[in-house]
Amino acid sequence: MRGSLLSIVLVLAACGSEDASGGATGGATRAPELGVDGSATLVELFAGSELRRPRDLAFNPQRPDELWIVNDGDGSVVIFHGITGDAPTYERRRDAAADHFMHKPSSIAFGASATSFGSSGTFATCGESRNEHGIEGAHDFMGPVLWSSDLAIFAREDPIGLGSHLDMLHNSPLCMGIAHEGANVYWTLNGRDGSIIRNDFATDHGVGMDDHGDGASLEYVRGQLGFAPGVPSHLAFHAGSAMLYIADTAHGRVLRLDTTSGTRGARLPSMERQQGGHYRIDDAVLTEVVPPGALTAPSGLELRDDVLFVSDNATGRIVAFDLQGNQLEALETGLGAGALAGMAFGPDGRLYFVDMVGGRLLRIER
Repeated sequence: MRGSLLSIVLVLAACGSEDASGGATGGATRAPELGVDGSATLVELFAGSELRRPRDLAFNPQRPDELWIVNDGDGSVVIFHGITGDAPTYERRRDAAADHFMHKPSSIAFGASATSFGSSGTFATCGESRNEHGIEGAHDFMGPVLWSSDLAIFAREDPIGLGSHLDMLHNSPLCMGIAHEGANVYWTLNGRDGSIIRNDFATDHGVGMDDHGDGASLEYVRGQLGFAPGVPSHLAFHAGSAMLYIADTAHGRVLRLDTTSGTRGARLPSMERQQGGHYRIDDAVLTEVVPPGALTAPSGLELRDDVLFVSDNATGRIVAFDLQGNQLEALETGLGAGALAGMAFGPDGRLYFVDMVGGRLLRIER
């Protein structure tokens, strides 16, 4: 299915910046992506039944003006083509095996170009699922899934009845956020155990196959994170410092995990055989960057030029912080509680985000 998009423009007021103590500051805008001179233009790019409780979005680096949105409502993906231009189009796809491999998706992140079969482009998703859709009931055989971004493959091929997925690991049930590190390595937030998992798919198993045995996973800070049902807790990986930023939604704060810290501890039980094993990392350094009070229910996270943009699901605000946790700017979107979740910067430098309640795609104009 393909269709066209209609834009509606709203002009909003932008809030001033604050220092670390919460006081207002003057001077030039330090996060112009949220508006300039006290106002911002919010553009509604799409509203329609194809967006079924959208929760996250990401731009495809293979085709930079192509935007992918994951739907919690039915495990489908809406792909927007030419979204930064004047005449974008869209299509909705649902994989043949989405009931397992894209069950209740909370998050999406694009990854490496290379695949084992030559087609270029990959991405990964994970979902707020305990694999409870089947007749056996919840048994937590869930985690991040690797996919091809080749439009001739994704949700098109299904060689043995397992859809078009390229790989899967199964140690992140109730997965609420995902971020790409490099190669086929992704970080996820395991909502069941309140932990962060480093997932290495190693080499994909090809389209629609089922050999997940070459993977490896490491668990960090078990029990130190919360779980907010229905609200994504997104992640952002800072490649320059190897720091992972975490929206701890349930506790109303933003954290930073030093992924180079800690030592490998005990081998943990795994839901499946993994050649690289599943291990606990002891004594990793977890730091509170934005304490409770500055935000109520942080959900979406985006890093741009060492500025951290956070969407607050409870208040409808998007707030920019420096990496020390000082507030730079804030934007009142007017969307209210429950709407904000994932965000993504486009190749045009503008911030795109979803409205979970209204089923909309929006963009902030500078």
